[in-house]
Amino acid sequence: MPKENLVFKLDRLEYQYHHLNGSLDGFTPRLTNTAKTFNAKGKKTSKRIGKLLSDSKLEEVEKDLNSLRQEIIKKKSYHLETKLALLLERILQQKYAALTKKANEKHKADLETLKELDRKYTLSGFCKLIAKSRTCKLLIAHVLPTKALKEEPPAWFQENEYLAIFKNKGNTCNPGNVWNEVVLTTKGCEKLLSQSTNDKKIKEVLAGFENAMDLFMNLKRERNAGSKKDDLQHSAKDQGSGPADNNAGEQSEQDFDSSGSGSDNNDGDEEVDEEEILKQYEGMLVASDEEDDESVPYSLDPNVNYNEVTDEEPSDSEESAGSNSAYGSEEEEEQPPKRQKTSRDTKSTKLDKETANLPELMTGYFSGGSEDELSEDEVAAQQSSNKPLRKNRRGQRARQKIWEKKYGKSAKHVQKQIETDRSERERKKVEYEQRVAKRAAKAQERESVFDQKRNDAAARAQRVENTPIHPSWEAKKLAEEKQKGAKFQGKKIVF
Repeated sequence: MPKENLVFKLDRLEYQYHHLNGSLDGFTPRLTNTAKTFNAKGKKTSKRIGKLLSDSKLEEVEKDLNSLRQEIIKKKSYHLETKLALLLERILQQKYAALTKKANEKHKADLETLKELDRKYTLSGFCKLIAKSRTCKLLIAHVLPTKALKEEPPAWFQENEYLAIFKNKGNTCNPGNVWNEVVLTTKGCEKLLSQSTNDKKIKEVLAGFENAMDLFMNLKRERNAGSKKDDLQHSAKDQGSGPADNNAGEQSEQDFDSSGSGSDNNDGDEEVDEEEILKQYEGMLVASDEEDDESVPYSLDPNVNYNEVTDEEPSDSEESAGSNSAYGSEEEEEQPPKRQKTSRDTKSTKLDKETANLPELMTGYFSGGSEDELSEDEVAAQQSSNKPLRKNRRGQRARQKIWEKKYGKSAKHVQKQIETDRSERERKKVEYEQRVAKRAAKAQERESVFDQKRNDAAARAQRVENTPIHPSWEAKKLAEEKQKGAKFQGKKIVF
């Protein structure tokens, strides 16, 4: 039987409610199918929808809507609480078993924390307590996000179990009570709980609950639209963070909440406004070498006669001597008054001068750079490196053949196969004996039935023979016997 789509049903009821209440302009359906259904252009569909809207009453629709909301909230909260308790208990049990098996000084504090929790509440009870308080906190945060709603919740949420827990500060499952009386009073519990709730599966469960609640409260589109602005605001706050106003207990509780579900909210691929990010680092960016070079206009050297320059380049010694004699005195006498080049500029100019030298074009020039040489260099580097090559492991059949040659019938896989064959033979033998016994029992049963039938027939025949015959039947029988023995006494006529 297919599961009922409660979100579509909720959308339809809210559409009917806003239609009857006259507030349909401010209502945005969660699903596109809702708008298509109520705005269908077909005659039959539009007629059916018109009849549905005309027959519906505001009181009945509001009652159905409130009951459906309560049902959805109950299912979502129950699923989150049970799933969270199960995952958290599994993580703590595995950690407890691992630390007990291999105890060391590094994780001694975690082991002591687990032992104390197990002694006070048992791990199962502790996980259920944490799961219930966490579910209560998340549910209240989504359904009643403002202080005014917490003071006056909607009518359909007033009788909710988690609202009663949230309002009763002395309740054992109250989030603040659990944090202050259970987590903070146990040494190392806060760290252990933060590590456990950072598990991937727990994050997925919490993210799924948040998405479901956003869809239930019809806040998904608003949240997606405002996520970009919120991320930029949070990053700006982190850049200029000041002293915290909350106390240590509340701050640690917020860290615990963020470790469980905050990391999942940044998984999606979102576009980043580069201009907003660059504004944060305004005045901290330095121009590149190309931008520095562009700011200084290029000018020709007046001491060089470019008409006398040929293709032949001087040797290194001549170039160094000429450069020292021609430019040495000028560099000492004349220096630019407006702008002094940095070390980076001098390095770039030196590199330009060095790379400007070309080989003499006697027989042609070949750069020597190609993909073949690069690939050959890579192969040579791999061959000359001392890194051990990874050996591929033999397949299972190859390893089994080696074991058969080495150990013979004593090989484990051979012994395992022999044991399997023996157990198979025993099983078939038992099955055959059972079938034979069943056939024999059935044959014996049939034989007894046949014997009973034969005995009954013989007894019946005996009773018939012993009973006296009626005189008329006896006279008839004698007459028939006489007729059988009578001779022909008529006259034979020949034509």
